[in-house]
Amino acid sequence: MPNFKKCIFVEDLLAVTIFSCLGVLFVLIPPFNDTFLRIPIALSLFFFIPGYAFIAALFPGNEEISGIERFTLSVGFSLVLTVFDGFFISLLPWGYRPAPIVVSILGMTVFFSIIAIFTRKLRDEDKQFSFSIKEFIEQIRSEEINGNDGANENDGSLEETPVPAESRRFHRSKSKVKAKGLKAQSTDTKSNSNSKSNSKSNSKSNSKSNSNLKANAKTREMPLPPEIEKALVIALIGSIIIASGMLVYAKMTREKETFTSLYLLGPEGKAEGYPSESFIDIPLTVTVGIDNHELQEVNYILQMKVDGQVIEELNVPVEDGGTWQENLIYTRQKLKNDRSKLEFALFKEEVGYFPYRSVHLYLQNNNSLTHLGDKYGDVARLPVIVNGDMESSTGWNFVSSMEFINGSYVNSSGVDSSFAYRIVNSYSGTFSEFAQHSGSLSQSIYCQENTMAVVSVFVKDNFSSGPTEVGNTQFKQIVLDNEVLWEDGISGDEGWQHIEVPVSLKEGTNNLTLRLIQIGNSELVPVEVLWDSVSLKSVEELSPYTEGEYLVESIPPVSKVLELQLYMNNETFKVEWNGTDEGSGIAGYNISYSVDGTSWESWISKTTANSAIFTGKPGKTYYFRSKAVDRAGNWESEHTEPDTKTAVYSGLPEITLDITPNPCKDGAWFTVTSSAPLKEQFCLVTIENWDPEFVEMTSSDSLVWRGRYVVDHGDILYVEAVCMDMFSNSVSVFDELLVDNSLSDFEIEISPKTIDKGELEIRVTPSTALKSKPYVSISANEDIDVVYLTYSEDGEYIYTAKIRSDINEGAHKVSVTGYTLDSETIEGSGSFTVEHPD
Repeated sequence: MPNFKKCIFVEDLLAVTIFSCLGVLFVLIPPFNDTFLRIPIALSLFFFIPGYAFIAALFPGNEEISGIERFTLSVGFSLVLTVFDGFFISLLPWGYRPAPIVVSILGMTVFFSIIAIFTRKLRDEDKQFSFSIKEFIEQIRSEEINGNDGANENDGSLEETPVPAESRRFHRSKSKVKAKGLKAQSTDTKSNSNSKSNSKSNSKSNSKSNSNLKANAKTREMPLPPEIEKALVIALIGSIIIASGMLVYAKMTREKETFTSLYLLGPEGKAEGYPSESFIDIPLTVTVGIDNHELQEVNYILQMKVDGQVIEELNVPVEDGGTWQENLIYTRQKLKNDRSKLEFALFKEEVGYFPYRSVHLYLQNNNSLTHLGDKYGDVARLPVIVNGDMESSTGWNFVSSMEFINGSYVNSSGVDSSFAYRIVNSYSGTFSEFAQHSGSLSQSIYCQENTMAVVSVFVKDNFSSGPTEVGNTQFKQIVLDNEVLWEDGISGDEGWQHIEVPVSLKEGTNNLTLRLIQIGNSELVPVEVLWDSVSLKSVEELSPYTEGEYLVESIPPVSKVLELQLYMNNETFKVEWNGTDEGSGIAGYNISYSVDGTSWESWISKTTANSAIFTGKPGKTYYFRSKAVDRAGNWESEHTEPDTKTAVYSGLPEITLDITPNPCKDGAWFTVTSSAPLKEQFCLVTIENWDPEFVEMTSSDSLVWRGRYVVDHGDILYVEAVCMDMFSNSVSVFDELLVDNSLSDFEIEISPKTIDKGELEIRVTPSTALKSKPYVSISANEDIDVVYLTYSEDGEYIYTAKIRSDINEGAHKVSVTGYTLDSETIEGSGSFTVEHPD
């Protein structure tokens, strides 16, 4: 690590840095750049300040160079640094302008000043460069005194002691010091010694003055050898003579140059601040200057061009040595993409293929139309496109260049499943000739005056990506007066595309064309293009949400109504919804409701809120769904299913209790039905003077609950069905269960009792609750299949059997077997008769 010392002198570096900052202030910033201080400060920036900081960093000590050398080198290196700085800046995007030049000089000065501080810190404090006006003046006075006393050296009255060069900051060469002070040192010392021994009294009287002179002599610097100083002076004089001679020679031998200067100035008359962006209907002003140094009067021709097209031409005669300046105005009237070249071409006497001089600016075309709202925002002044929704067969004219390209109106194909116009190419293959074939749908639009509008069109093709790509051979185009406004290759499954193109409509007739165009000598495939919803909008209605060139964002948002409770105990309740959109964001929601899930009514339209209070009616079930629209105008498709539903119940639910069979022999099924879902339900079975028995009930829908009960004892059982709704309201119903042990196990009904062939119905009613459906069989000479059908609300198990003609005549037995809730077997039987006609 270097051993840094304290830097004892930085005032000079601070001074040049502050002076550079003042240069930025007085050269660049108004109103300071208009004062008289601009020129002297700018000259110091170019001819002294950066060079001084550089020399300070290069020579940090006080003995390397003298003050005049430091000043001379500062001036010289300032010129070198500013020249190279200007050359480097001219290669950068900012160009050779005052601002980058002044700022870069400030940067160089600060950089070299920082380096100078560190290089000085590497020196000892007594050897670092420093400067003091007071010391400098005192030193000059001291050298003058020493010069006058040098005449006494011949008298031997003063011993002169050489002063080391390290202790001097600035010096001047004294001839006596150089000629005698160094060479006669020993002689003077002997002379002074003899004088002291012979004249003590004189020596004592002058001792004080001698000591002062010796002190002054110690502070003097060791002068440069006279040979070196003489050589430097001769070299300096020679350089001046040679430079002067070269200047005189160049001046006398140079022929006068003939040229013309063509230049551009910014709004403040300076070579900066040029316009870089153009807007429609906003004029741009550029000052164009011509300086004639052709040694004769010249008749110039100046052309102003935009993208190679001449928009203005001037004849400009200029005398020899004269100057012409004029403000030229360019106003863009049409929409243009990317950037345009605004060129000023100068010709002498006549227009040729190549200009004599040329300058140009590149302008970025900004197609924003918001500033044109006041001028072109009245949609009532725009013409109306006839049959833009394609719902009729008028207004449009279709022309095809080939028989295989046809056009027609088609239903259920439009944006809203309505009508659209379809252009179809039915050809598949390759054309041998290179030609363009198209099908064009056009309409003439008449305008009362020049205006601007937005053409809005929906277009869709039915091409799906496959082994054949036609994106470079078949195109969809929107054309106005033979100028293609928008074009897109037919490739991929793009769906409906919404196009909005700003256009300039001229006074009179404008022709709008929608077409399918195909390029010959290439592979063509069958394809159809649909056009719909063609309209003119005001420039204020131009969508700011585009994807690519004039393609309006087309991805619709997604929304839903949030899940509601299945049941509400209040007629008014809160409904919430939300949604997402990947592009422009959601602009609003439409909320609909239904009482049956199929017929819908609008509740809220185009709201930006995310919740609202809905008021229903008791006993009604309400269904809800949402539909969102984004800021680009894309509507979400209708939801085919409700997003959520809820039922309103403000009272207690209605409960029914069914006991099957009743009376019973060994057990029964309890069935509880509620008009509203129940949170909990159970039954209590009580015999007089006994504690109630708990019967667990189950349900799959919270509306119908079932449980089975096995009779252990008792003849009359009291059953209470306890129900608790979703809001913890409790309600109970009561019934009686009768027990009759005299009942047969099954009641069997057979219909018909006599049969030839066909379907036989068997109804089985058990006298007690069964674990499952009973087993039924029929005895006959052939197997008869018995099929279980259902279990009725009356507790009957219903079966069918198919009697065939090959069953023997006579009585046949029907046997029934089942299992009670206690797994006991119960049986029963019945009979029917088979009679075949003779």
